[in-house]
Amino acid sequence: MADQNYDNLLNVPIASIEKTQSQGTQQPQSQTVQAEPQSQNIDSPDLVSRKNFLSFLVKKGVITKSQAEQIKLESLKTGKTPEEIIQEKKILDVKDLYRYKAEFFKVGFIESVFDLSIPNDILIIIKKHIDTVKETLSFPFEYDEETKTLKILLADFLNYNTIQFWRLTFNALNVDIYTAVPAEIEAYINNNFGNVLDTDLLQEVRGVEAEVKQTTPLPKDVELQEEKTMETTSKTAKLVEQIISDAALNRASDIHIEPTAKDIRVRFRIDGVLVERFRGLSRNILPALVARIKIMSHLRIDETRLPQDGRIYKVINGKKFDIRVSTLPTIFGEKVVMRLLERTGHIPTIEETGLRGMGYDRYMEALSLTSGIILITGPTGSGKTTTLAASLSRLNTPKVNIVSVEDPVEIRIDGVTQVQVNPQIGLTFATVLRSILRQDPDIIMVGEIRDVETAHLAIRAALTGHLVLSTLHTNDAPTALPRLIDMGIEPYLVASTVKLVVAQRLVRVICPYTRYKYEPEKPVLETVLKTLSTIPNFDPFKYIEEKAKNKVEAPLESREYALNPPVDPPFTYPDGSKGLYFYKGKPHAKCSKSEYKGRVGIFEVLKVTESIQDMVLAEKTASEIKEQAQKEGMITLVQDGFLRVLEGVTTVEEVLRVAKA
Repeated sequence: MADQNYDNLLNVPIASIEKTQSQGTQQPQSQTVQAEPQSQNIDSPDLVSRKNFLSFLVKKGVITKSQAEQIKLESLKTGKTPEEIIQEKKILDVKDLYRYKAEFFKVGFIESVFDLSIPNDILIIIKKHIDTVKETLSFPFEYDEETKTLKILLADFLNYNTIQFWRLTFNALNVDIYTAVPAEIEAYINNNFGNVLDTDLLQEVRGVEAEVKQTTPLPKDVELQEEKTMETTSKTAKLVEQIISDAALNRASDIHIEPTAKDIRVRFRIDGVLVERFRGLSRNILPALVARIKIMSHLRIDETRLPQDGRIYKVINGKKFDIRVSTLPTIFGEKVVMRLLERTGHIPTIEETGLRGMGYDRYMEALSLTSGIILITGPTGSGKTTTLAASLSRLNTPKVNIVSVEDPVEIRIDGVTQVQVNPQIGLTFATVLRSILRQDPDIIMVGEIRDVETAHLAIRAALTGHLVLSTLHTNDAPTALPRLIDMGIEPYLVASTVKLVVAQRLVRVICPYTRYKYEPEKPVLETVLKTLSTIPNFDPFKYIEEKAKNKVEAPLESREYALNPPVDPPFTYPDGSKGLYFYKGKPHAKCSKSEYKGRVGIFEVLKVTESIQDMVLAEKTASEIKEQAQKEGMITLVQDGFLRVLEGVTTVEEVLRVAKA
């Protein structure tokens, strides 16, 4: 093994094999290839090396000699590499396999590819050679100008031609070779380089940096002078405009511009998940960016020590956006978060939110009541506002007076009186609620019950013949009832006024353009089926058989298709047991280079029946209430999510990400 490593394989001079330490943590070992290597056919050494790699694994004690011989034989018969066979047969964990491979060939191994941060100068070059990056699963991630040393990450580090390509592209004298799990490299490329900023925008960044360098503030009031000088620069304005436009184009709900110890990074929240759009911007341009955004949102540019909130109205590609701006002073400078809210005439229907089945029936029954409280629970960003807007839109007729109090008003509904709270002048939820009760309302929507005073007023409104819709921050539906009691509301008031509690989350929907089926591992399927087993009179196999027969005909890009995609009937495992297909997606250009596109709600609908009322009066725990509600037909968040998995709408990983307590 010692004679057959990466040095011999490439037959080139090796400058050194470095082991570096940083803050007591060992860094990956890398291979340095120097100067002009000799050109040579490496197919034969490659084959020998792979065989010796198996011997290396035997010496390490991770596979047996018998397994090594079987792998060699199968490799000769099928043409597959030993690594592919080891993965298929699950002899080794994938990460362990490639870690051993890197050790054998004496190249660096990167444990977490997703922790890499690539400077913009390198991103520009990657953008130019994106086809090569995707084809070879390789990319440079660091370049030292002084030593002319380039660091490259490759899935196949035995591909000498790829190494030469990147070395010549950068005119590097030294090349450090790193590897990682190929699937992680591919995922990193798809998730990050699919969203590499256009070269024009990167040039705008460079232009702003150049302007900052040319700006020479006066000796007095240096920071203020710098802001005043830069606030009107056209390049800074154009950079901000392009960042916002880029976010809108990628369906982002939020833009994060945040300074770090070394640079500035920009992240977009797409379908509920933050994605790093780019980073490496010089911190010198932060005052210019923040000043420009403050001017656009009518904030004080000379106030950098206190948080500020503002608003921008913009038209982007013909679409109208309200952009909420929040600045926050940090130890590295001001961070800016912008939330993009599209002004659209279309308000989602209750059906479009994803609510269906018995939960839908119970919710519609509650909406038909003339008095009582309906609560929507869930964390920030779980779709509560959309569900409330859909509900008010359904109830909105000329025969009823609907008044809402919100913070802020996010979705405008024609025909509904909407009031936005302003605590700075004393216009709180409680203050507005008192006035609303004198406005002859039939239906009241309270954006959030935050305190006992607001809760008391909402209950008072329900007791005096009004239907009240509101939200509460709890993890699930049963917890909402004890939470109100904990806030100081008498149990008998909770039991008599609360009619329905809905908990919800948003899961990402599999990209319809690249969706594919796969056979899940039996333990995973068994876990899903066990979770669904508590649903009364439900057979998942019969359920999927029926769905497979009754396919919904709808355009691929439609919401209807996304929520009702075609599924395949159950299959049989080799041991004779029945199985159900799961589904996944692959990154695609139409999905912002993600395997998901859009989101849908999963729901837990608790009807406050007489038995639940008795439990509230007895001040039973949330878990006891949940157990009783399930006996009465309530489907939990995780169960509804797993149903969406079987229906091919989302993935197990996505459900567990958002719904598992």
